Amino acid sequence: MKARPDLRRDAGAAAMEFMATMPFVMLVICMCFEAIVAFMVVERVENAARAGARVASMRGSTDAGRAAAGEAMPGWVNDESVQAGWSRGGGIQVTVRAQVPLLWKGIPVDFGVTRRVEMPVG
Repeated sequence: MKARPDLRRDAGAAAMEFMATMPFVMLVICMCFEAIVAFMVVERVENAARAGARVASMRGSTDAGRAAAGEAMPGWVNDESVQAGWSRGGGIQVTVRAQVPLLWKGIPVDFGVTRRVEMPVG
């Protein structure tokens, strides 16, 4: 007669394996979330620079471009700054800088994104 394996010794093994892999799964989820946020910030900064340069070139005013770029930025990015000025070729350039928030806004472990757009006046 064959001896039956004692199934009671394996009770809870699946739960322990699940709990052991859970930190790694959560880390991967957080990394994916941060990558999405980083790409969103890059896209929003680029869009704000384009919007500011477009408005500034249509109106011929760096102040209008700076205001338009500032309005195009979302409120959840850290330390945004907008600069607008005249370029050497007679056009207008708008530079937008922002910090990508890691995990959530306020944590000082950010990295910066800078985009500059130049457009002719007119």
